[in-house]
Amino acid sequence: MSKKAISTTTIAIIVIAIVIIGAFAVYLATMPPGEAAKKVGLIIATGGLGDKSFNDISYAGVVRAEEELGIEFDYVEPAAIAEYEGFQRDFAKTGEYEIIICVGFDQADALTIVAGEYPDQKFAIVDMTVDLPNVASLLFSANEGSFLVGAASGMMTTTGKVGFVGGMDIPLIRDFWLGYEAGVKWANSTVTVVDPVFVGDWADPTKGKELALGLVDVGVDAIFVAAGKSGLGALEAVHEEEIWGYGVDACQCYLYPEEIRVSMTKRVDNAVFDMIKDAVEGTFEAGFHTGGLEGPWVGSCRLPEEEEFWEDTFEFEHEPITSAVLDKIIEARDKIVSDEIVVPSAF
Repeated sequence: MSKKAISTTTIAIIVIAIVIIGAFAVYLATMPPGEAAKKVGLIIATGGLGDKSFNDISYAGVVRAEEELGIEFDYVEPAAIAEYEGFQRDFAKTGEYEIIICVGFDQADALTIVAGEYPDQKFAIVDMTVDLPNVASLLFSANEGSFLVGAASGMMTTTGKVGFVGGMDIPLIRDFWLGYEAGVKWANSTVTVVDPVFVGDWADPTKGKELALGLVDVGVDAIFVAAGKSGLGALEAVHEEEIWGYGVDACQCYLYPEEIRVSMTKRVDNAVFDMIKDAVEGTFEAGFHTGGLEGPWVGSCRLPEEEEFWEDTFEFEHEPITSAVLDKIIEARDKIVSDEIVVPSAF
């Protein structure tokens, strides 16, 4: 073959390659783009991740949405309440987010302002209400979850006296108290439920401990605590006095596993996931959303469907409880869900 023939063949191959590459480039440029992942914004409460409470559990709900729904998310960790409004506005003004989740009752004032400024942006607030047409307020039937703790308390007491330490004397905390009292009496009608005591503050563990010790002085051997950071002092007293303690919101059994065997739980992760799912599927509804045991938006860390979740989350193992106590907790759950038991409420 002559050099001229080789040259002509090479040129032909190059031309064909250029045509193929060009055609493929045109195809890529004109083909329909893939659907972009929908985005979610998360503004967690002051205290940040690692709180082993609302923040961590809310974050878990968004991570679940990422895994199961294919969403993408951004989150921020405000250091102070004064930062909420700025972060909410920063997210909202981008127009990128299907929904913005605001964790904690103390975001309500800022959200009332920002949600009003961005009426087309969907928001959700955890554990508080904002009455605007683009905000879903996620509330929890604390009385139902507290009933389960009360049932355990009624079964486990040996002195026949149990108590309650609350943060503030407000309907929100009275709801815990009423559910707890009803659960105790349902499980064991002979038990005396001492009148509740209230710290008057969410962040005074010293007084929380003093009040718990006062209950011990009158013969209480079991205390349910719903008092925010003040409750940590009450649970410290439970540990020191070696009586039964009952945690709240997240599983707090990891704090003192010998004394705290059962906690009432708010499944904020489930509530957050449900709202994200509604938003990305186009079924989001603003307004008040209250979830109870049926959701489940509340429960107990000792329910079979919850125990492993909390142990994995907080990297510990529960100390055992008797089968009689566990059976009573499950029976209470089932009867509340079926409406055979109607739990009293402060609302």
